[in-house]
Amino acid sequence: MKPPVYDQNWPEEVKALYRHDMQEMWDKTVAPHIWNQYHNQLDIYLSLTGGERGLDILDIGCAQGTLALLLAERGQRVRAMDIRRQFLDYAATRYEKGDIGFICGNALEIDIQERFDLIFANQVIEHLVYPLDFIRRTASWLKPGGRLVVTTPNADYLMTDLPTFGELGDAGRFEHLQFSADGDGHFFAYNGAELEALMTQAGLIRVEARYFESPWISGHMKVRHLHRLAPANFLRGLDSATLCIPCLGRKLAHQLMVTGSMP
Repeated sequence: MKPPVYDQNWPEEVKALYRHDMQEMWDKTVAPHIWNQYHNQLDIYLSLTGGERGLDILDIGCAQGTLALLLAERGQRVRAMDIRRQFLDYAATRYEKGDIGFICGNALEIDIQERFDLIFANQVIEHLVYPLDFIRRTASWLKPGGRLVVTTPNADYLMTDLPTFGELGDAGRFEHLQFSADGDGHFFAYNGAELEALMTQAGLIRVEARYFESPWISGHMKVRHLHRLAPANFLRGLDSATLCIPCLGRKLAHQLMVTGSMP
């Protein structure tokens, strides 16, 4: 994967994407805690292939395409989807090798004929007001035995003051907030039970929730200052130990992952 080359003619949205990309992947000195947080997420996502190669994988809401590009470089057949064409164009400039195709479209509307072993929907569902429709539609693109991976901010996190999806009431009142592209667009969060119930209702089996990213990795609660001093592996060790603490681990996890399989 090639580093991005800055273009002053980019629209502001792409310039913001570039800034995110630089601090997440290309320059650790900008914000070490964001670098560590992002690489921790990538390692978790990449591990879900189980070491297999040649899987058909769809990455929905791929943004700058980092996960999709890395998966392709590791021998997977990847399709990267986003509703923003300029983001896909940006991702394509970083392509170096591997089997990857880019799809511009809205997952709630687009028709896809391909079927996948693994579908990622990372940090997408908290921007939608009809999550069951989304899960049912994306699950229909799975092969038998294929897995859907949904990640989202954890409503049970101690530092979250957002309502849960169930507390919104009539979600249709918030349709105008759908598809907000960045963290500032979050207007609710999910707890594990809510998201597990939606996955089960959509007909998926072996539904499991996993909590990840304690403050040791996210840098929250002023732990970000430690990231300039401590090795990443040390912080990851503290993160793993914290997340293993019954009940408290769930309260200290910033992120929630729920996976489910197609029968």
